[in-house]
Amino acid sequence: MKFQIIYDFVQYDMSLMLIEEELVRRGWEIVRGKPNKYNIRRDVKGSLGCQTGSWIYKNPPIAPSFLIFHGVSFVKRWAVHYPTWDYIIVPSKFFDDNIDNNTLGLGWSKADYYINNKDKQNNFREFVKKNHNIKDNDPIILFAPTYSKKGGLQEPGNADKLMEVVKELPHCHVIFMPHEMCDYKNKYANYPLKISSSYPKKFDYLLGCDLLISDTSSLVFEFTLLDKPIVLLNNPKYPNYLRIAREKYDERLDLGEVVLTTDLSKLGKVVDDSLANPTKYLERREYWKEKALGYCDGNSTNRIADKIEEICGKAV
Repeated sequence: MKFQIIYDFVQYDMSLMLIEEELVRRGWEIVRGKPNKYNIRRDVKGSLGCQTGSWIYKNPPIAPSFLIFHGVSFVKRWAVHYPTWDYIIVPSKFFDDNIDNNTLGLGWSKADYYINNKDKQNNFREFVKKNHNIKDNDPIILFAPTYSKKGGLQEPGNADKLMEVVKELPHCHVIFMPHEMCDYKNKYANYPLKISSSYPKKFDYLLGCDLLISDTSSLVFEFTLLDKPIVLLNNPKYPNYLRIAREKYDERLDLGEVVLTTDLSKLGKVVDDSLANPTKYLERREYWKEKALGYCDGNSTNRIADKIEEICGKAV
C-alpha cells in the first residue's frame, strides 16, 4: 500500500518526517512529491502535506488528503479549510470552538521530538559544543529571528543589528540560526558568527541551548516545550507585533522579557537575569504551550497515523 507525502520548504520537514517514519513502520510505502510535481503515482491511498505556499490552493492531492499546519499559522488562526484538501490537522486549542468534521485536532507531530527527548538535553548540549568547538561551560544562546521585516533585522539598513546582538553577549556563545526563507547566510558571511550547521538540526539546537532569543519566530512555541527561558526582540515601530493572536483571542505574547531593537544595550542584563531566573515566566510559557500546541503528550505522531489509517485503511 502506497501513501503520498508532499514536501516543500525544509523547515516543514519535521512536521512530516516523523509521520512518514511511523507510516513506514506500519507497513506503508511512501511516495514523495513536491509542490510542482505530485500525484505522479495514481496508486496511492491518500496524501499528506504541510501548509506552505499557494500550491495548496491548486491541483487537489489524491484523496483522502490531509494538510498539516506549521508554526504561527495555527496560532494566528490562518489555518482554514482549503477546498482542495479533505482534512486539516491542527494542534492548537485556539480551534477547540471551531472544529468541524474536516478539522482534526490531533496535535503537532514535531512536538513529539522535543517531548520525548526532553530528559536528554545535556546530551544535545554536548552535541552543540562539539559542533562549534566550545570548550567551556558558558551559556549557549540560540539567536533565531524570523523572516518577517517587522522583526527588525530584515528592514533596510539594519544589517548590523545582528552583530549588535552578538556584541551585547560577550560572556555567552551565541549561535545564529538563519531562517530558511532568509538570505542571512550570504548577508552575514563576513561576520564572526557561529551559525547552525543545517536547518534540519534545529531541533537538536533547541534541545541543546540554554536560552532562545527570537522576534516571534514559530520556534518560540516549540521552545515552550523545554522549560527554558526566552527573550523576545521587538521593533518599536511595530508596537502590536507581539499580539500573536487575532479576533477574540487578542492576547500579547508574554513568554519572556522583551528587549527593543532600538535599545539592545539592555540585552546582556536581560539574558543574565533570565538565565538566573529560568522559572520567572514558566506559568506564561505553560499557558502558551497549552493554548498554542495543545496536545503535548508525545503521542501526536501516533494519533495522526491512527487517523490516517482509520480513514484510508491499514497498509497490511
